[in-house]
Amino acid sequence: MSDYTVLLPLDGDETSEDALLVLPMLRTIGFSKVRFISVDSPKNMKTPTAAAFSGYLAPHVATATAAGWEVETVIAEGDPVDLILDAASKDDVDLILLATHGRTGLERIRLGSVSDKLIKNALCPRLVVGPNVDIDMATYSLKRILVPVDGSDLSEESLPIARHLAKLVGAEIDLIQAVSITSGMVVGDTGAGADLMPGVLESANTYLARVAEAFPGQKVNTNVVIGNAADSIVEHLDNNPVDLVVIASRGRTGFTRFALSSVTERILQGPDPVLVFERGEDRSRLFDAARSA
Repeated sequence: MSDYTVLLPLDGDETSEDALLVLPMLRTIGFSKVRFISVDSPKNMKTPTAAAFSGYLAPHVATATAAGWEVETVIAEGDPVDLILDAASKDDVDLILLATHGRTGLERIRLGSVSDKLIKNALCPRLVVGPNVDIDMATYSLKRILVPVDGSDLSEESLPIARHLAKLVGAEIDLIQAVSITSGMVVGDTGAGADLMPGVLESANTYLARVAEAFPGQKVNTNVVIGNAADSIVEHLDNNPVDLVVIASRGRTGFTRFALSSVTERILQGPDPVLVFERGEDRSRLFDAARSA
């Protein structure tokens, strides 16, 4: 049994408490320690005071302890983003678990500002239960894991992580690649796209078949979808629910972090939990084990 540590921010709101429903699943992949962190933000009158957080956390600590977790609590006062990011930077933290608040957008509920900053800036992997997740979290477990790939080295960083998780729990793997008409168009020949599309689809299926070879002895399903990558992958998830999406995103350059890619942003607003990370900024003993397996 491993002794991985998960950092779980709780702010007194029922939405953040949705993350508690993920803890039983984390036990199955080697986590044994949970560190609850609650921050009294002077700028947000809706959050409990530091003193009130002690009583608020007590039943969650009792429940987790009864379930076999080794539990620690951190109660702080100040800026939630800075303090949670500092806690996530500790060497023994292998994952930050977030259930996000949302704000109403034109189509889906978008991520809240604090969650957005934590997702973009934490130095360990992030497991995000987004505001639009609609699977049954009360019985959450890993049975199907989806990995979006596009032929790039970056997208394939997710493969050893997904393979390791699937082996630990016996989950199936869904590989997905999005292609578009423009993938097969010749500049200046607007009629070429439709003619070339069969070849584009064949290439995509051949690529996914090769990627599937990285999962020997495991059940792998391959899916090619047509259209804008972000929209077509989320539409696929709407119609074919999974339990987790594993996706590598871009990291920082110099002192400035890139925004998450549009595909990652859209998937985080999708119907399933997402494990997102950046290569080089994904310090985690779980990930080390996955890459060395």
